[in-house]
Amino acid sequence: MTLTHPDAVAGWLAEIVERDAGSLEDIALAGSGAWSWREGAIRHATNRFFNVVGLAWQEDARPFIEQREIGTLGLIARPGGGAGLDFLMHAKAEPGNVGLVQLAPSCQATASNADRVHGGAATPFFSPFAGGGGTFLSDSLQSEQGSRFLAKRNRNAVLLAPAIGEPGPLHRWVPFDTLRALLVQDFLVNTDTRSVLCTSDWPSLAGRIPFPGEDGFSRELRASFQAPVRRGMWDRVTAALDDARAAGPEVRPVALDAMPGWGFDPGRHRILEKDGLAVRQIRVRSRTREVTGWDQPIFDQAEPQVIDLPCGRADGLLLFGYRPRWEPGLLAGAELAPGLEGQEGRLRLEVRQSDEGGRFYRDIASYRVLDLGVAEQEPGMLWLTLAEVHAMMPRAVFNNEARSATSLLLSLA
Repeated sequence: MTLTHPDAVAGWLAEIVERDAGSLEDIALAGSGAWSWREGAIRHATNRFFNVVGLAWQEDARPFIEQREIGTLGLIARPGGGAGLDFLMHAKAEPGNVGLVQLAPSCQATASNADRVHGGAATPFFSPFAGGGGTFLSDSLQSEQGSRFLAKRNRNAVLLAPAIGEPGPLHRWVPFDTLRALLVQDFLVNTDTRSVLCTSDWPSLAGRIPFPGEDGFSRELRASFQAPVRRGMWDRVTAALDDARAAGPEVRPVALDAMPGWGFDPGRHRILEKDGLAVRQIRVRSRTREVTGWDQPIFDQAEPQVIDLPCGRADGLLLFGYRPRWEPGLLAGAELAPGLEGQEGRLRLEVRQSDEGGRFYRDIASYRVLDLGVAEQEPGMLWLTLAEVHAMMPRAVFNNEARSATSLLLSLA
Protein backbone atom coordinates (compact mmCIF):
# COMPACT_ATOMS: atom_id res chain seq x y z
CA MET A 1 0.00 0.00 0.00
CA THR A 2 1.25 3.49 -0.90
CA LEU A 3 0.29 6.53 1.16
CA THR A 4 0.36 9.59 -1.07
CA HIS A 5 -1.01 12.29 1.24
CA PRO A 6 0.36 13.57 4.59
CA ASP A 7 -3.06 13.09 6.20
CA ALA A 8 -3.03 9.42 5.18
CA VAL A 9 0.38 8.97 6.82
CA ALA A 10 -0.78 10.68 10.01
CA GLY A 11 -3.87 8.45 10.07
CA TRP A 12 -1.75 5.31 9.66
CA LEU A 13 0.54 6.38 12.54
CA ALA A 14 -2.51 6.94 14.73
CA GLU A 15 -3.70 3.40 13.94
CA ILE A 16 -0.32 1.98 14.98
CA VAL A 17 -0.40 3.96 18.24
CA GLU A 18 -3.73 2.31 19.04
CA ARG A 19 -2.45 -1.12 17.97
CA ASP A 20 0.70 -0.76 20.05
CA ALA A 21 -1.12 0.14 23.29
CA GLY A 22 2.25 1.17 24.69
CA SER A 23 2.86 1.85 28.36
CA LEU A 24 5.81 2.97 30.45
CA GLU A 25 6.47 2.86 34.17
CA ASP A 26 9.40 3.82 36.35
CA ILE A 27 11.23 1.12 38.26
CA ALA A 28 14.33 1.06 40.44
CA LEU A 29 17.53 -0.17 38.84
CA ALA A 30 17.83 -2.58 41.76
CA GLY A 31 14.49 -4.08 40.68
CA SER A 32 15.63 -4.84 37.12
CA GLY A 33 16.34 -8.42 36.16
CA ALA A 34 18.43 -7.41 33.14
CA TRP A 35 20.39 -4.30 34.18
CA SER A 36 22.68 -3.75 37.13
CA TRP A 37 25.27 -1.44 38.63
CA ARG A 38 28.72 -2.98 38.30
CA GLU A 39 32.26 -1.85 37.58
CA GLY A 40 31.29 1.80 37.89
CA ALA A 41 28.61 1.70 35.19
CA ILE A 42 25.08 0.50 34.40
CA ARG A 43 25.38 -2.66 32.31
CA HIS A 44 23.13 -5.27 30.73
CA ALA A 45 23.41 -8.87 31.90
CA THR A 46 24.45 -9.99 28.40
CA ASN A 47 27.14 -7.28 28.10
CA ARG A 48 25.37 -6.27 24.86
CA PHE A 49 22.94 -3.44 23.98
CA PHE A 50 24.66 -0.50 25.73
CA ASN A 51 26.25 0.70 28.96
CA VAL A 52 25.75 3.95 30.85
CA VAL A 53 29.23 5.15 31.76
CA GLY A 54 30.78 8.30 33.17
CA LEU A 55 33.15 10.65 31.34
CA ALA A 56 35.07 13.56 32.82
CA TRP A 57 36.94 16.46 31.20
CA GLN A 58 38.21 19.74 32.57
CA GLU A 59 35.74 20.67 35.34
CA ASP A 60 32.83 18.66 33.95
CA ALA A 61 31.58 15.08 34.24
CA ARG A 62 28.46 13.53 32.72
CA PRO A 63 26.87 10.15 31.99
CA PHE A 64 27.17 8.79 28.45
CA ILE A 65 25.64 5.93 26.51
CA GLU A 66 28.45 3.60 25.47
CA GLN A 67 27.21 1.63 22.47
CA ARG A 68 30.20 0.96 20.25
CA GLU A 69 28.48 -1.53 17.97
CA ILE A 70 27.41 -0.12 14.61
CA GLY A 71 23.66 0.14 14.10
CA THR A 72 21.81 -0.03 10.78
CA LEU A 73 19.59 2.80 9.57
CA GLY A 74 18.36 1.67 6.18
CA LEU A 75 15.73 3.02 3.82
CA ILE A 76 14.44 0.69 1.11
CA ALA A 77 13.46 2.57 -2.04
CA ARG A 78 11.73 1.76 -5.31
CA PRO A 79 10.98 3.84 -8.43
CA GLY A 80 7.87 5.85 -7.73
CA GLY A 81 4.86 6.55 -9.87
CA GLY A 82 6.18 10.08 -10.50
CA ALA A 83 9.71 11.33 -10.96
CA GLY A 84 11.10 10.45 -7.53
CA LEU A 85 11.43 7.43 -5.28
CA ASP A 86 8.99 5.72 -2.95
CA PHE A 87 10.36 4.78 0.48
CA LEU A 88 9.32 1.89 2.69
CA MET A 89 8.68 3.63 6.01
CA HIS A 90 8.37 1.95 9.39
CA ALA A 91 5.80 3.17 11.94
CA LYS A 92 8.11 2.60 14.89
CA ALA A 93 7.14 2.88 18.54
CA GLU A 94 9.86 4.18 20.86
CA PRO A 95 9.38 4.84 24.59
CA GLY A 96 10.85 8.34 24.39
CA ASN A 97 8.95 9.55 21.32
CA VAL A 98 6.46 12.35 21.69
CA GLY A 99 3.36 10.68 20.24
CA LEU A 100 4.95 7.21 20.73
CA VAL A 101 5.08 6.28 17.01
CA GLN A 102 7.07 8.15 14.36
CA LEU A 103 8.25 7.49 10.81
CA ALA A 104 11.47 5.49 10.98
CA PRO A 105 13.67 3.97 8.28
CA SER A 106 12.63 0.61 6.82
CA CYS A 107 15.24 -0.98 9.09
CA GLN A 108 16.37 0.72 12.29
CA ALA A 109 18.34 -1.70 14.43
CA THR A 110 21.26 -1.96 16.79
CA ALA A 111 23.59 -4.89 16.20
CA SER A 112 22.28 -6.46 19.42
CA ASN A 113 18.70 -6.33 18.15
CA ALA A 114 19.70 -7.63 14.72
CA ASP A 115 21.42 -10.54 16.51
CA ARG A 116 18.19 -11.11 18.47
CA VAL A 117 19.94 -10.89 21.82
CA HIS A 118 16.55 -9.85 23.22
CA GLY A 119 15.14 -13.29 22.33
CA GLY A 120 12.30 -11.81 20.31
CA ALA A 121 11.29 -11.62 16.66
CA ALA A 122 13.69 -10.79 13.85
CA THR A 123 14.34 -7.15 12.96
CA PRO A 124 12.13 -6.21 9.98
CA PHE A 125 13.95 -5.84 6.65
CA PHE A 126 17.44 -6.29 8.09
CA SER A 127 18.50 -8.99 5.60
CA PRO A 128 18.54 -6.74 2.48
CA PHE A 129 21.12 -4.53 4.21
CA ALA A 130 23.16 -7.54 5.26
CA GLY A 131 23.78 -8.59 1.67
CA GLY A 132 20.39 -9.62 0.35
CA GLY A 133 20.65 -7.91 -3.06
CA GLY A 134 19.78 -4.55 -4.56
CA THR A 135 21.75 -1.41 -5.39
CA PHE A 136 22.92 1.02 -2.73
CA LEU A 137 22.23 4.63 -3.64
CA SER A 138 24.08 5.80 -0.53
CA ASP A 139 25.97 4.09 2.29
CA SER A 140 28.02 5.84 4.99
CA LEU A 141 28.87 5.71 8.69
CA GLN A 142 27.57 8.66 10.70
CA SER A 143 27.76 9.71 14.35
CA GLU A 144 25.06 9.94 16.98
CA GLN A 145 24.84 12.84 19.44
CA GLY A 146 28.36 13.42 20.75
CA SER A 147 27.02 15.04 23.91
CA ARG A 148 25.27 11.80 24.98
CA PHE A 149 26.76 8.85 23.07
CA LEU A 150 30.34 7.60 23.40
CA ALA A 151 31.91 6.70 20.03
CA LYS A 152 28.54 5.60 18.57
CA ARG A 153 28.14 5.28 14.81
CA ASN A 154 25.35 4.10 12.55
CA ARG A 155 25.34 2.88 9.00
CA ASN A 156 23.09 5.23 6.98
CA ALA A 157 21.99 3.62 3.73
CA VAL A 158 19.43 3.92 0.94
CA LEU A 159 18.88 0.66 -0.93
CA LEU A 160 17.15 0.41 -4.28
CA ALA A 161 15.88 -3.08 -3.64
CA PRO A 162 14.35 -5.81 -5.79
CA ALA A 163 10.74 -6.81 -5.15
CA ILE A 164 10.29 -7.52 -1.43
CA GLY A 165 6.64 -8.57 -1.35
CA GLU A 166 3.76 -6.93 0.46
CA PRO A 167 4.95 -5.30 3.71
CA GLY A 168 3.14 -5.94 6.97
CA PRO A 169 0.98 -3.44 8.86
CA LEU A 170 3.96 -1.56 10.35
CA HIS A 171 5.42 -0.61 6.94
CA ARG A 172 3.99 1.50 4.13
CA TRP A 173 5.37 2.96 0.92
CA VAL A 174 5.54 6.76 0.97
CA PRO A 175 6.57 8.83 -2.09
CA PHE A 176 9.37 11.33 -1.53
CA ASP A 177 7.10 14.27 -2.36
CA THR A 178 4.81 13.18 0.49
CA LEU A 179 7.69 12.42 2.85
CA ARG A 180 9.34 15.79 2.31
CA ALA A 181 6.12 17.58 3.29
CA LEU A 182 6.23 15.71 6.62
CA LEU A 183 9.74 16.94 7.43
CA VAL A 184 8.30 20.21 8.76
CA GLN A 185 5.45 18.63 10.75
CA ASP A 186 6.13 18.26 14.47
CA PHE A 187 6.98 14.86 15.94
CA LEU A 188 6.30 12.79 12.80
CA VAL A 189 9.67 11.98 11.14
CA ASN A 190 12.25 10.58 13.52
CA THR A 191 15.90 11.56 13.88
CA ASP A 192 17.22 8.53 12.02
CA THR A 193 15.08 9.04 8.92
CA ARG A 194 16.29 12.64 8.75
CA SER A 195 19.90 11.49 8.94
CA VAL A 196 19.52 8.87 6.18
CA LEU A 197 17.81 11.35 3.84
CA CYS A 198 20.42 14.05 4.44
CA THR A 199 23.35 11.76 3.73
CA SER A 200 21.83 10.36 0.53
CA ASP A 201 21.96 11.65 -3.05
CA TRP A 202 19.32 14.39 -3.08
CA PRO A 203 18.59 14.41 -6.84
CA SER A 204 17.94 10.65 -6.68
CA LEU A 205 15.34 11.18 -3.94
CA ALA A 206 13.35 13.62 -6.01
CA GLY A 207 14.17 12.25 -9.48
CA ARG A 208 15.11 15.77 -10.59
CA ILE A 209 17.19 18.79 -9.63
CA PRO A 210 16.10 19.62 -6.07
CA PHE A 211 14.31 22.79 -5.00
CA PRO A 212 11.95 23.28 -7.96
CA GLY A 213 9.83 26.01 -6.37
CA GLU A 214 9.55 29.41 -8.02
CA ASP A 215 9.37 31.52 -4.86
CA GLY A 216 12.46 33.59 -4.11
CA PHE A 217 13.88 31.35 -1.37
CA SER A 218 13.48 28.17 -3.45
CA ARG A 219 15.27 29.80 -6.37
CA GLU A 220 18.13 30.73 -4.05
CA LEU A 221 18.27 27.16 -2.72
CA ARG A 222 18.39 25.78 -6.26
CA ALA A 223 21.18 28.16 -7.28
CA SER A 224 23.16 27.27 -4.13
CA PHE A 225 22.74 23.57 -4.86
CA GLN A 226 23.86 23.96 -8.49
CA ALA A 227 26.83 26.19 -7.72
CA PRO A 228 30.28 24.67 -8.32
CA VAL A 229 32.04 23.41 -5.20
CA ARG A 230 34.66 26.04 -4.43
CA ARG A 231 38.31 25.15 -4.76
CA GLY A 232 39.94 24.34 -1.43
CA MET A 233 36.69 24.22 0.57
CA TRP A 234 37.21 20.62 1.72
CA ASP A 235 40.72 21.51 2.90
CA ARG A 236 39.33 24.49 4.85
CA VAL A 237 36.74 22.29 6.56
CA THR A 238 39.20 19.54 7.48
CA ALA A 239 41.71 22.10 8.80
CA ALA A 240 39.04 23.74 10.95
CA LEU A 241 37.97 20.35 12.34
CA ASP A 242 41.60 19.40 13.01
CA ASP A 243 42.05 22.63 14.99
CA ALA A 244 38.92 21.94 17.04
CA ARG A 245 40.10 18.40 17.79
CA ALA A 246 43.56 19.57 18.81
CA ALA A 247 42.06 22.17 21.18
CA GLY A 248 39.67 19.68 22.81
CA PRO A 249 40.40 18.68 26.41
CA GLU A 250 41.45 15.24 27.52
CA VAL A 251 38.51 12.94 28.29
CA ARG A 252 38.82 10.22 30.91
CA PRO A 253 36.44 7.56 32.22
CA VAL A 254 34.97 7.98 35.69
CA ALA A 255 32.66 5.80 37.77
CA LEU A 256 29.08 7.05 37.78
CA ASP A 257 29.04 7.33 41.58
CA ALA A 258 32.23 9.42 41.49
CA MET A 259 30.97 12.20 39.20
CA PRO A 260 31.07 15.46 41.18
CA GLY A 261 27.68 16.96 41.93
CA TRP A 262 25.64 14.07 40.54
CA GLY A 263 23.17 12.35 42.81
CA PHE A 264 23.48 8.58 42.40
CA ASP A 265 21.09 5.99 43.85
CA PRO A 266 20.47 2.60 42.14
CA GLY A 267 17.61 2.04 44.57
CA ARG A 268 15.56 4.80 42.90
CA HIS A 269 14.14 5.03 39.38
CA ARG A 270 16.02 8.32 38.90
CA ILE A 271 19.44 6.73 39.18
CA LEU A 272 21.46 9.84 38.30
CA GLU A 273 20.41 13.46 38.39
CA LYS A 274 21.95 16.92 38.03
CA ASP A 275 21.01 20.26 36.45
CA GLY A 276 17.84 19.04 34.72
CA LEU A 277 19.33 15.83 33.28
CA ALA A 278 18.38 12.49 34.79
CA VAL A 279 19.05 8.85 33.95
CA ARG A 280 15.90 6.85 34.72
CA GLN A 281 15.12 3.13 34.69
CA ILE A 282 11.84 2.38 32.90
CA ARG A 283 9.77 -0.69 32.11
CA VAL A 284 8.15 -0.64 28.66
CA ARG A 285 5.21 -2.50 27.14
CA SER A 286 4.79 -2.42 23.36
CA ARG A 287 2.75 -4.77 21.17
CA THR A 288 4.41 -3.74 17.91
CA ARG A 289 8.09 -4.28 18.79
CA GLU A 290 10.15 -7.43 18.37
CA VAL A 291 9.69 -8.09 22.09
CA THR A 292 6.56 -6.87 23.85
CA GLY A 293 8.18 -5.95 27.16
CA TRP A 294 11.58 -4.90 28.48
CA ASP A 295 13.24 -2.46 30.87
CA GLN A 296 16.12 -0.08 30.20
CA PRO A 297 17.86 3.10 31.31
CA ILE A 298 16.74 6.26 29.49
CA PHE A 299 18.10 9.82 29.51
CA ASP A 300 15.59 12.50 30.53
CA GLN A 301 16.45 16.12 29.73
CA ALA A 302 13.93 18.50 31.30
CA GLU A 303 14.61 21.60 29.21
CA PRO A 304 13.88 21.74 25.46
CA GLN A 305 16.60 22.91 23.09
CA VAL A 306 16.54 25.38 20.22
CA ILE A 307 19.00 24.53 17.42
CA ASP A 308 19.36 27.14 14.69
CA LEU A 309 20.99 26.74 11.28
CA PRO A 310 21.75 30.18 9.80
CA CYS A 311 21.73 31.15 6.17
CA GLY A 312 22.86 34.33 4.47
CA ARG A 313 24.23 35.68 1.23
CA ALA A 314 27.67 36.50 -0.06
CA ASP A 315 28.32 37.64 -3.64
CA GLY A 316 24.65 36.95 -4.45
CA LEU A 317 24.80 33.27 -3.40
CA LEU A 318 22.87 31.67 -0.53
CA LEU A 319 25.18 30.03 2.05
CA PHE A 320 24.64 28.03 5.25
CA GLY A 321 26.65 28.47 8.41
CA TYR A 322 28.28 25.66 10.40
CA ARG A 323 30.94 25.67 13.12
CA PRO A 324 33.41 22.97 14.15
CA ARG A 325 32.32 21.67 17.53
CA TRP A 326 34.27 19.45 19.87
CA GLU A 327 32.10 17.00 21.79
CA PRO A 328 33.39 14.44 24.31
CA GLY A 329 31.53 11.48 22.82
CA LEU A 330 32.45 11.93 19.17
CA LEU A 331 34.75 9.26 17.79
CA ALA A 332 36.23 11.90 15.46
CA GLY A 333 36.53 14.43 18.31
CA ALA A 334 34.85 17.27 16.40
CA GLU A 335 32.26 17.65 13.64
CA LEU A 336 30.37 20.51 12.03
CA ALA A 337 27.39 21.79 14.03
CA PRO A 338 24.70 24.35 13.20
CA GLY A 339 26.49 27.66 13.46
CA LEU A 340 24.04 30.12 15.03
CA GLU A 341 24.73 31.28 18.57
CA GLY A 342 22.29 33.78 20.02
CA GLN A 343 21.53 35.75 16.87
CA GLU A 344 18.16 36.58 15.38
CA GLY A 345 16.93 36.35 11.83
CA ARG A 346 13.95 35.66 9.61
CA LEU A 347 12.42 32.26 10.32
CA ARG A 348 12.39 30.20 7.13
CA LEU A 349 11.68 26.67 8.39
CA GLU A 350 10.96 25.09 11.77
CA VAL A 351 10.03 21.73 13.30
CA ARG A 352 9.84 20.29 16.80
CA GLN A 353 11.39 16.87 17.17
CA SER A 354 11.81 14.40 20.03
CA ASP A 355 15.32 13.18 19.37
CA GLU A 356 16.38 9.52 19.60
CA GLY A 357 13.30 8.14 21.33
CA GLY A 358 14.95 4.79 22.00
CA ARG A 359 17.48 6.34 24.40
CA PHE A 360 16.10 9.81 25.29
CA TYR A 361 12.75 10.48 26.96
CA ARG A 362 10.84 13.21 25.10
CA ASP A 363 14.04 15.14 24.49
CA ILE A 364 12.46 17.98 22.52
CA ALA A 365 14.47 20.16 20.16
CA SER A 366 13.15 22.95 17.96
CA TYR A 367 15.16 22.88 14.75
CA ARG A 368 15.03 26.14 12.80
CA VAL A 369 16.52 27.66 9.66
CA LEU A 370 17.07 31.39 10.25
CA ASP A 371 17.86 33.86 7.47
CA LEU A 372 20.37 36.47 8.61
CA GLY A 373 20.35 38.29 5.30
CA VAL A 374 24.12 38.63 4.95
CA ALA A 375 26.63 35.81 5.52
CA GLU A 376 28.95 37.79 7.78
CA GLN A 377 32.47 36.46 8.03
CA GLU A 378 33.37 35.76 11.66
CA PRO A 379 35.85 33.55 13.47
CA GLY A 380 34.89 29.90 13.54
CA MET A 381 32.04 30.14 11.03
CA LEU A 382 32.17 28.13 7.81
CA TRP A 383 29.70 29.35 5.18
CA LEU A 384 28.89 26.56 2.72
CA THR A 385 26.80 26.34 -0.43
CA LEU A 386 24.21 23.59 -0.59
CA ALA A 387 26.36 21.92 -3.23
CA GLU A 388 29.19 21.74 -0.68
CA VAL A 389 26.89 20.54 2.12
CA HIS A 390 25.54 17.81 -0.17
CA ALA A 391 29.03 16.74 -1.27
CA MET A 392 30.35 16.56 2.32
CA MET A 393 27.37 14.87 4.00
CA PRO A 394 28.49 11.29 3.19
CA ARG A 395 31.97 12.06 4.57
CA ALA A 396 30.72 12.04 8.19
CA VAL A 397 31.74 15.59 9.09
CA PHE A 398 28.29 16.91 10.14
CA ASN A 399 27.04 16.07 13.61
CA ASN A 400 23.60 14.65 14.35
CA GLU A 401 22.08 18.04 15.11
CA ALA A 402 23.46 19.49 11.87
CA ARG A 403 21.88 16.66 9.87
CA SER A 404 18.51 17.16 11.58
CA ALA A 405 18.58 20.91 10.97
CA THR A 406 19.66 20.47 7.34
CA SER A 407 16.83 17.99 6.79
CA LEU A 408 14.39 20.90 6.99
CA LEU A 409 15.73 22.13 3.65
CA LEU A 410 14.72 18.84 2.03
CA SER A 411 11.09 19.79 2.66
CA LEU A 412 11.57 22.17 -0.29
CA ALA A 413 13.66 19.77 -2.41
